[in-house]
Amino acid sequence: MKSKLLYKITYILFFVFIVLPIIYTFIISLSPQNLKELNLPTFLLLGKSIFIAFLIAGFSTIFGTILSFFIYKTKVQFSKFFKIALLIPLFISPYISAVAWKDFFYFFFGNSNLLSSSFGLIFILTIIFTPLSILIIGSSFTNINSQIEESALLISKLPKVIFKIILPLIKPALISSFVLVFIFAISEFSVPAFLSIKVFTTEIFTQFSAFYNHSLAILQSLFLVVICILLLFAEKKHIANAPFLSIGTKGLKNKIYNLRKLNIFAFVFLSLWFLISIILPFIILFIQSFKNGTNDFIRAFELLKPSFLNSFSLTFLGTLIIVAVGFISAYSSVNKKHKTVFNWLLLFTFAIPSIVLGISFINFYNHSFLNFIYSSSSILIIAYVGKFAFISSKIIENSLKQIPKSIDETAKIIGISLSSRIFKILLPQISTSLFAAFIIGFILSFGELGTSIMLYPPGTEILPIKVFTISANATQSLTSSMTLIVFSITILLVSSFYFVFLKMEVFNNCGTLQLNK
Repeated sequence: MKSKLLYKITYILFFVFIVLPIIYTFIISLSPQNLKELNLPTFLLLGKSIFIAFLIAGFSTIFGTILSFFIYKTKVQFSKFFKIALLIPLFISPYISAVAWKDFFYFFFGNSNLLSSSFGLIFILTIIFTPLSILIIGSSFTNINSQIEESALLISKLPKVIFKIILPLIKPALISSFVLVFIFAISEFSVPAFLSIKVFTTEIFTQFSAFYNHSLAILQSLFLVVICILLLFAEKKHIANAPFLSIGTKGLKNKIYNLRKLNIFAFVFLSLWFLISIILPFIILFIQSFKNGTNDFIRAFELLKPSFLNSFSLTFLGTLIIVAVGFISAYSSVNKKHKTVFNWLLLFTFAIPSIVLGISFINFYNHSFLNFIYSSSSILIIAYVGKFAFISSKIIENSLKQIPKSIDETAKIIGISLSSRIFKILLPQISTSLFAAFIIGFILSFGELGTSIMLYPPGTEILPIKVFTISANATQSLTSSMTLIVFSITILLVSSFYFVFLKMEVFNNCGTLQLNK
């Protein structure tokens, strides 16, 4: 009874504070007068954005398939390291990656003309979103029944098994990867804005912020939302139940292939990708930051220092709520005590482009009776929850599915209360996933720019926004220095997650051994 009440309260609050603003915004935008403002250039720009997102999704899925196969299905060296290390670009703000690659082209070619084009946008976003494909497809690789692979190998060689057996088995994951990367790519704002490439998201931002044509911006936003929702609806079964973002698996026997000489090729390929996507941008940022000495780096640190505490505290509070909402949704879904409408709402808000979410919140909360939210940092926390609660829910849900239901049922029979079952039995068993959900939610919220730049209240200093606004008129070395600082903080957070996660895995394994004894 208590769990049902908690679920309903969370569901209602999420709907009122996050979903209702989106619905309200699009209802007021649908008028005959607004529809007249649409023209041929608008649809041509939308077509261009769709084509670019299609290429990014295709390349990311192809590279993600190759990389995840080497990591999860072969005896490549340092596979555990690559599992975490290759995910780093996903947790770095896309804007930071764009600055790093612009510095790279300036350093080697003297200009960034090639990067400031559709090619540059596709190149950067492919590197950024390939880790998402690795997460989705890699988890799918580990869930293949090893007996099917072993039986197929008795009558066929490995290449034929891969193309005739393995890839068809993970087709849902390939589709899910393509759809989600497509949604992320067509919704991205910061990278095309930084590279001065005109796409649909930058056009929406320009209409809303520069020309104050709010009705047209909202109407254009509706096209993006419709595209994203249609794609999600078409693949809702695969995406909602996809085993991506799983932290640990229990009882699964994953078939590992020994490629012999090709193991070296796999290691080289993974190392090159790691070098290109992480090490090289970091080195270039470092060189550009200190090419004129330490003055620019010290100045960058002094400029960003006032926003550190505010950014961390705001992100920390938002992430706590994200994990709490994710746990309630995941617990209700796994136990099937309530309908999964909440899960679909989380998926819906997750798919809403950041720039559209920001516009929706401005239209809804910019009223006198809601000014206490609109003019405070709480609006940013609400945005973080709406954008990233789905990820937290998926991580925790996949962990809960690995726990035998008999444990909870036995505890319930002997009279243990719901709160004791959750806090003393359930939460300790999923501590690794809770920690992962918190760290991932914190990193994503900490680097979020698209929504934050629309919503941050006057006088509020947020690290990503401060970097974005100052760099617009700053020297290249100062911009590189600020970017390097944020880049380093993100790598530090991911590295901390990696080492703590390993320790927690060791601790959990020791506990399992003791139980078995």
